[in-house]
Amino acid sequence: MSNSENAMVRRRRLLLLMSVVVILLGVLANRLVQLQLVESASYKQLADRNRFEILTRPAPRGKIYDRNGQLLVSNKASYGLYWADLTSDENVEKRIANQLAPVLQMTPDAILQKMNDASLGPIWRPIKLGLTDQQRSYVAEHMGELNGVQVVATPERDYKAGTLACHVIGYLNSIGPEQLDSYLARGYRRDEKVGRQGVELSYEKYLRGTDGAFRFMVNAANQPTAGIEAVSPVPGDDVVLTIDARVQQATQQALADQVQKLRSQGVKNAAAVLLDVNTGQVIAMASYPYYDPNWFVNGISQAHWTQFAPAEMNRAIQDPQVPGSVGKLITAIAALQDGVIVPSWTTYDPGYIRINQWTIRDWAAHGTVNVIDAIRESCDTFFYRVGMMASKWTPGMSFTQLDQWAKGPRTAWMKRFQQYQEQFGLGALTGIDLPNEEKGKLMDDGTLPAVYYSAIGQYEQFTPIELAQYTATIANGGKRMEPHVVDRIVAPDGSIVKRIEPKVLNTVPVSPQVIQVVRQGMYQVCNVPSGTAYGAFIGAPYKAAGKTGTAETGQQGYDNSVFVGYAPYDHPEVAAAVVVPGGGHGADSAAIVRKMFDAYFATKGH
Repeated sequence: MSNSENAMVRRRRLLLLMSVVVILLGVLANRLVQLQLVESASYKQLADRNRFEILTRPAPRGKIYDRNGQLLVSNKASYGLYWADLTSDENVEKRIANQLAPVLQMTPDAILQKMNDASLGPIWRPIKLGLTDQQRSYVAEHMGELNGVQVVATPERDYKAGTLACHVIGYLNSIGPEQLDSYLARGYRRDEKVGRQGVELSYEKYLRGTDGAFRFMVNAANQPTAGIEAVSPVPGDDVVLTIDARVQQATQQALADQVQKLRSQGVKNAAAVLLDVNTGQVIAMASYPYYDPNWFVNGISQAHWTQFAPAEMNRAIQDPQVPGSVGKLITAIAALQDGVIVPSWTTYDPGYIRINQWTIRDWAAHGTVNVIDAIRESCDTFFYRVGMMASKWTPGMSFTQLDQWAKGPRTAWMKRFQQYQEQFGLGALTGIDLPNEEKGKLMDDGTLPAVYYSAIGQYEQFTPIELAQYTATIANGGKRMEPHVVDRIVAPDGSIVKRIEPKVLNTVPVSPQVIQVVRQGMYQVCNVPSGTAYGAFIGAPYKAAGKTGTAETGQQGYDNSVFVGYAPYDHPEVAAAVVVPGGGHGADSAAIVRKMFDAYFATKGH
């Protein structure tokens, strides 16, 4: 190859090399522009993330007050020990775990498990909450040896009233595994405690505040060196209950005293409700036995769990029981309204009634009685006959006639009767603003006994809140009010977030005259010497009206003691229901209601 040809090849190679260099420089320049102008914010954020780590600062939950402003639930300062998972050096973790174990009264393995449990948090993981002053002091004095460890102030729930209104208030506990995904989707932390019962659960979205955060600066070894508060937490809204703490205390004491007195007879629990008949506000609600929500604050012990298990159920809204003779009121209302009887209709009670081959005993021989007499003296025979008349049953029917009766008039009456019950709140959800309410039922099995036993409250089961709503509906003239335990929600700045207004669920299809007849009978129960609750209300500074119930449960010697009532008779303000399963005579529960009414009117200055 000639020199000229060699020179030409070299020039071509040089041009190619220069072209490649120019292209590479262009790519590099384009990338620099991309980094500087387009992605600079993103990389700055990554850089900041390398320099800072964030630790949530939990917000205090809203406070809970009674209707008079008495503080029932607040928050107190608590401190938790957190570990920042910023090192992969197992030896460092083991050293710190061994050093902290005797101080925290935990095993080193238990501490290491929390340090390495990613489910507790991506970076910051709680090792121990509720530190003592001595534990905090030790950590503060040894911070130089405990890189990655941080003490953080966290609000801790303080149930100042202890067991008072515990089933209304509820308690906090860790999020259960079956609920975790749902709560995480709503922005909750894995280690957060949430409302599990009562108002703490049903008003969770108001009580829970908005968390703040700490941004922690880390050094080149990824060890926290300083903390900077980035966002202050915002407390949750406060809740003002309709509960009156003084009446609540009297109610709980009365229930506890009665159960303790009858414990040797197998009585273990009881429940009571006091409602404002005009607004539906719950002034007192108690379910014995009680528990202390403080047991759950730092993890419930085995001893407290043993006490909590039988107390967990809010029997006032979750435990339907056979009501007995308090069910006679709705039988009277239905029969009067449908024209089955008139107020002046009478029947003779020799102390028993014969229905086909059965002789059914009354608890006493009441003689000639009308509907008011029958309510006052709780005459079973009267209401047996009313039930049979309403269903158009007649003695001596042939098998064919009985079959036609069962499919026709009997079924029609039982459906009609159930409709009356539901209109007054029996066998229907009351709508109370508490979780997990259960409703009662009319237990119609299609038999003849179901007809006459349902007429005296022996073929149904209702909760105390249903019985209280039923009684309030009679007392106020026929408006079924929705019960509620919260009066208003108040923001941290004092403004009203929400006020729970009275709500009429329905107006019963019953004439005022019919309701007044039944009210007269209830008045005589408490104010006439032959009334079954007369002894309980002797000397009361107000006039009460009510109905006793002694309900057979199928267990020999274990009758439910039930009483419903309202006061004052002429201008009703409050209605009550008390159920003591196995408690015996209804008059005993009337004595409990007397204490509830006395406490209420004492606060009113009557």
